[in-house]
Amino acid sequence: MKKGENLNLNHNWHRHFSKIILASSFFAGLGLLVATTQIQTQADTIANTPVYRLYNKTTKEHLYTINSTEYNTLANSKSHWIKEGIAFNAPTLSKIPVYRLYNRISGEHFYTTDAAKVAELIKNGTKSGWRNDSSVSADYYNDKTKVIAFYSAMPTTSNIPVLSLYNPLAGIGSHFYTASPFEATYDETNFQYKKADNFNYEFGVAWYALGESDSKGIVGSSQATNFPIPDVPNGWTIDKPIDTSHYSNATYNYRQCTWFAWNRARDFGISYSPYMGNGQDWQNAVGYTVTTNPVLHSVVSFKAGQFGFSAQYGHVAFVEAIHPDGSILVSESGLGYSSLFVYQVFTAAEASQLHYVIGH
Repeated sequence: MKKGENLNLNHNWHRHFSKIILASSFFAGLGLLVATTQIQTQADTIANTPVYRLYNKTTKEHLYTINSTEYNTLANSKSHWIKEGIAFNAPTLSKIPVYRLYNRISGEHFYTTDAAKVAELIKNGTKSGWRNDSSVSADYYNDKTKVIAFYSAMPTTSNIPVLSLYNPLAGIGSHFYTASPFEATYDETNFQYKKADNFNYEFGVAWYALGESDSKGIVGSSQATNFPIPDVPNGWTIDKPIDTSHYSNATYNYRQCTWFAWNRARDFGISYSPYMGNGQDWQNAVGYTVTTNPVLHSVVSFKAGQFGFSAQYGHVAFVEAIHPDGSILVSESGLGYSSLFVYQVFTAAEASQLHYVIGH
């Protein structure tokens, strides 16, 4: 990605959005049942509703939804959508709706609290492609003219801003929203995003969230403290302690093997693309040297089903140490482990069957 621009969405949204390169083919809608309900006019409530986040590894877009059926259906039926857990919590109802629009030309979704902007985009939708997202389900609210994805907490009752980031050169994935200050700063530093204003002209705030996500979600940088930390196996040492408190979830799912391997490599100043794919895909990534000889601080990529790992996705792990006899110590993560990460030793014979992807 190239370096983006800093902007105020309320004033400059159209000017910057026109720079986005539209997809060469029409992007299919999400294909879910269409249903709408009326906005209720009762008093605001602060009950938490989880807002789930998915990542599209093809278009690089993030999708936000309170509908667990949509969240699970997209991830299970469309291989390009990847679950990323709970992004943040929203009130079940408030005076500040967050609207969701869909662009029938580019396939992008857009979220905003600005009702006037929604009306303007839809009014010009015949040419620009913007319309209400008609793929919403009954879990969404609709005021007959604008689709509401979820609600913002009131600034007076919440101290958790959901930050808006923008990169006009990132195509369909140009808009990104997170309640994690660390993730926002990380994406600014590494992925050329800039904080963009979309809420009451307060720099970088799109809307507000309630509370924090669960321990497996995305919000916050202290999520690792909820899991036990394993000891290094006897007879082995590692070059640097493992501290996951700063690890990013920007493009790899929290507690997935790819999340851990990508971040662990960065602990040593070693980089891999944020879009390497599933574990088995790393050994086929273009632009990387791959060998069957163990390499210290490389990422070992397992084929699908190899050594009992996923028969569909394969696996990756990070090479922490190599003994003179050819055996290796790796660190790895995965949702099946009770700890945040684990260590595993492979004999020389086992290690010789693996593929080692050398980072940059």
